[in-house]
Amino acid sequence: LSQRSPDGIDINLGCSVRRVSGRGAGAGLLKEPDKIAQIFRLLTSELDIPITGKIRLGWDDSSLNYLEIAQIIQDNGGKMVAVHARTKTDAFHGDVNLAAIAEIKHNLSIPVIGNGDVKTPLDIERMKELTQCDAVMIGRGAIGNPWIFQKRDCNFVDKVEKIRTITYHLNRMTRYYGQQRGLLLFRKHLKQYLVGMGIRGRVLQEILRCDDLAILAQNLHQLINT
Repeated sequence: LSQRSPDGIDINLGCSVRRVSGRGAGAGLLKEPDKIAQIFRLLTSELDIPITGKIRLGWDDSSLNYLEIAQIIQDNGGKMVAVHARTKTDAFHGDVNLAAIAEIKHNLSIPVIGNGDVKTPLDIERMKELTQCDAVMIGRGAIGNPWIFQKRDCNFVDKVEKIRTITYHLNRMTRYYGQQRGLLLFRKHLKQYLVGMGIRGRVLQEILRCDDLAILAQNLHQLINT
């Protein structure tokens, strides 16, 4: 911990992936409120940095214990809670329950962050208005659309800026991970960038399959004139 010097530690109580939640981690911890209390009590007593948590509404619709879990986090020293307003079994399907975020915000004194299906600047404002949450967390909605953090509609970002942003993102990932792994990891981002630009079909597949950094950069810049 001293080597990394983090500003805080966030405990993930919301991951719905089976290999995580199925072994009692992530959203699997929602079934064990006492263990959550123990985790937060231990960390907040031993560390002098903020400990926060991200939760879901419960394991499923028959066990909606989000208010209990949020209260446990606060009572055991947690400094903030983020709420993905779905259950574990919902995964990423169905509508988010904004009323649940509002209920947590009403009952807690620590900051509450709303999360789930935030894809546009209007979604940000809607969640804040309807829940009174202190902030909004954006995950999948930022893939291929980093402009959402500026509250800009990506449909009004010109093609030159999009290609420049894609190229910058690509170069940063290949520099960090190395060319081969960086290109592979970048594909999910690249696909969302390009689909958002209306690029589909054969052209999309050819660009996504490219495994040469220089050729990929060249193909991206050619898109400016298409």
